[in-house]
Amino acid sequence: MLIYSPHITPRLRYIAEWLGEQTGTTPLCTDDQIAFEKSEEIKINYSENRISQQEIWIKPQGLLNESGIQQQIVYVSTIHELLVFFSNDSDLGFDYLSAVFYLISRYEEYFSFREDMYGRYPHQDSIAFRNHFLHRPIVDEWTLLLLKKIRLVFPEIAIHPPSFSFTSTYDIDISFSYKGKGLVRNIGGAFRNPKTVLERMFVLAELKKDPFDAYSFLDEKHDAFRLKPIYFFLTAPQRSELDKNISPYNKQFRKLIKYISRKSEIAVHPSVYSHSNKTALQIEKDLLTSICNKTITKSRFHFLKCLLPEDYRRLIEAGITDDYTMGYGTVNGFRASTSRSFLWYDLEKEETTLLRIHPFCWMDANSCYELQMSPQEAYSELLTYMDQIKQVNGTMITVSHNHLLGDDYVFKGWKEMYGRFLEEVSHIK
Repeated sequence: MLIYSPHITPRLRYIAEWLGEQTGTTPLCTDDQIAFEKSEEIKINYSENRISQQEIWIKPQGLLNESGIQQQIVYVSTIHELLVFFSNDSDLGFDYLSAVFYLISRYEEYFSFREDMYGRYPHQDSIAFRNHFLHRPIVDEWTLLLLKKIRLVFPEIAIHPPSFSFTSTYDIDISFSYKGKGLVRNIGGAFRNPKTVLERMFVLAELKKDPFDAYSFLDEKHDAFRLKPIYFFLTAPQRSELDKNISPYNKQFRKLIKYISRKSEIAVHPSVYSHSNKTALQIEKDLLTSICNKTITKSRFHFLKCLLPEDYRRLIEAGITDDYTMGYGTVNGFRASTSRSFLWYDLEKEETTLLRIHPFCWMDANSCYELQMSPQEAYSELLTYMDQIKQVNGTMITVSHNHLLGDDYVFKGWKEMYGRFLEEVSHIK
């Protein structure tokens, strides 16, 4: 694939590499118009005027030629039955490259905003929510439109876009309800909820399984449906109001991590405390490494607290190569408007990094706590996202918590619902 532009910028190179991933091609940018005209490759003309008939002309809006972060005027309209912005009179009807860059760079999150109760970027401020497309992988829908155009203009050139895939992920931030919490915490818990006294006694005497212990159930489902899950463990040495897991020095917790690591990939779940302590993230990652004796390269921030650009930079410094925080802790949907992974572009430094961002579309805690859904309603929601992502050949990533999938009566029905979904999604993998 050859992309012509009289202005080759770091932003254009970044989005060209991203486009190569979506099309299964090797992109090259050029400012040589004559070489572009002679080329027999897929040709994308990213300039003010059409050059030839056998090309895909995308007229620049200007965002990719800029440097620095400036307020953008964004009007959403409908073209080809799709919601788009940066519209113009070129072949796709809008500046596809700039629109994609705006969304996956999370351009809007660099401006001042009123943080939510946990200090996060609120979904209500996003262009996707305000224009009613947060629930759609609109970048992937745009890409399908481009692929159709490529096949029409260049029918003799094969392209190999990605196919549908699914990854189940789990946040283990409350590993057990009773086990590993010690006498003082269990006595305090019994006083707060006297109904749990007998259950606590049976669990601590190892006569009954802990109600948050969903691990054998998940093992069974993963084996049956040939899934490769990722478990994110909160290993903060200190407890706080939001970081409530048992100590990473606890024998039962360490045993659990080693057990899970035998079959599944282990990742770090940086604590909320790590945002106010510069050394905490590295300490938590090193602790997890020492427990499972595996290299840790993946992360997802606890409570999904991630502010740009500083938190992504901290991950890079800690040796993290893949992050799974891209989503909201208040509502389900597509925070970056895509289901597919992408490299993070540092807007302040104007450079492509090696940190790969993996967006998720659904989290059980959002459905259960924030949206107050029943298990059946959440199941329908999951199937809707699955169908949408399947249509665009995207990547579906879900986030679940062991305590919702255990045997606690408070979460009755969630375990069975999730098992049904894993069976359903496995049929189309």
